[in-house]
Amino acid sequence: MALPASWLNHTFALVHGEDGDGRREAVGAWKRKHVDPEWADFSLTVCSEGCPWAEVVAALQESAPLGAEARTVIVPVADNLFTRTKELPPAVKGLLEKPLAGVNLLLVAWTALPTGPGKALGAKPWTDWTKAGRILKVGALEAAEIPGFIEAEAKRLGLMLQGAAASQLAQRQGGHPGLLKRALEVLDLLAEDRHVTEAMVDQVTFRLAGQRAFAWSGAWQKGDLAGALRALRTALEDGDEPLMMLGQVRREVDRLLRLVEAEAAGLKGAEVLGALGLSPKQAFLLEGYRGALVKLKGRGVKALLTRVNQCERDLKGMALSRSEAPLLDLTVTLCRAWGR
Repeated sequence: MALPASWLNHTFALVHGEDGDGRREAVGAWKRKHVDPEWADFSLTVCSEGCPWAEVVAALQESAPLGAEARTVIVPVADNLFTRTKELPPAVKGLLEKPLAGVNLLLVAWTALPTGPGKALGAKPWTDWTKAGRILKVGALEAAEIPGFIEAEAKRLGLMLQGAAASQLAQRQGGHPGLLKRALEVLDLLAEDRHVTEAMVDQVTFRLAGQRAFAWSGAWQKGDLAGALRALRTALEDGDEPLMMLGQVRREVDRLLRLVEAEAAGLKGAEVLGALGLSPKQAFLLEGYRGALVKLKGRGVKALLTRVNQCERDLKGMALSRSEAPLLDLTVTLCRAWGR
């Protein structure tokens, strides 16, 4: 992604949007521009996720170490700072309108912040930041931008998209730059003659969709902690909502609870499938649930449900900060419970 030089040059800047690859690239380029690696241990402060403005201001007011040109503060997850923009403390507003000399600040929001009157970026000082080029958006591409993005990435990889392959890729993956890049990188491995057909796009996008939906749950059901953590990280970076992912866990735990009740009631065969909400074609799943129940027992399943409920409360409480901690903790618990 080509980053605007005007944005990189600003010592006070904001990057926002759902594109995880774009955010990492932008943050890395901005740090290389404004942080001296020799002094980074002393002059760079990374605030905690979801921190209040008071913590940001306190970090900015610390003195730069002797010999360093500037002090740099990065807020890695700053979405919560934009929920009540009209209620900015005077000290914060003044600091954002007239940045201090010798101080750098980068705010990073994981969501695309809305503009317009009454919105996150619709009031001063953010409107002034927009005019000055201090704000960079790395969210989903607009419909008109998707073909050009696909063409540019394909050209970079030396791929030739044949027929309706480009439009098919856009239709399957939407305007998320990270998903489009990953699909094209897989196509780069498949297309030995550098020609990409519609059939290849169909194969790759189908596989990626399945991977996003089931890789995480499939890994922790096998007790594969490393694989589950990798799948979780990929899913969150690709924009999957944590609460939607938690819904997968709740469905599995709920079926285990139904299995406990079905066995206590003496149900057999098709009656058990019906109790779990499974069709006859899904009978092969029953063996996995029974295996998990043998390991967990009824008490263990109820304890697992308690952890799921606690994770949901934590996610809702940390929704503004986009913290991954609750799902990371739950993933470890699921791996230990399911695959021990």
